[in-house]
Amino acid sequence: MLIFQEISLIAILKMIKEGDQVVCVDDVFDPRSMEIIPNRPKKDKIYTIREMRYYDMHDKMGVTLVEVKNAKNVKDFFGKLQEPSFNIIRFVPIDKVLDEINIEEIEEAFAL
Repeated sequence: MLIFQEISLIAILKMIKEGDQVVCVDDVFDPRSMEIIPNRPKKDKIYTIREMRYYDMHDKMGVTLVEVKNAKNVKDFFGKLQEPSFNIIRFVPIDKVLDEINIEEIEEAFAL
């Protein structure tokens, strides 16, 4: 999965949209986030993008997932409570993962 670590936010936005299936590639959260987000995605599991939110003051894209729900316990810019989202760079499109798996399988099959 090393190739996905250097993909830019712009490239990811071109590949992922609401309703798409993605694979979590980063499930490491800091202790503060773990306190306020009890339900979190797990690495190598498949999820469906429910909603995408752009946070312009941080220049980040957050996503909520169909399979992971949390209480509305964080405030948005205007003070309204909303469900926490996960940074989009934690995910890659499932077809990109399948492409990489197929390449690895082919390389292994023809290895001497």
